Amino acid sequence: MSASYDQTDSNYGELMACLLSGRSRYQTEEEFKAFAVESVRRFITDLRALSIEVSMRPSYLEKSPLRHSSTEQLAVE
Repeated sequence: MSASYDQTDSNYGELMACLLSGRSRYQTEEEFKAFAVESVRRFITDLRALSIEVSMRPSYLEKSPLRHSSTEQLAVE
């Protein structure tokens, strides 16, 4: 995730807008991303109380989603 977020972008939903409202508290993009990931993890846990299941994709898949794919392994062999 190398994108920088524009707080004035009206395409974001309410949750992203809420996260972005605290963006100025963090000096670096990495600090903000760590805050955002932890906030989303806590939100996912909170949603379970409402019987809503949400999952996050593991971060190792961000760099190369096909690298760990059995389909790619078959194509290589």
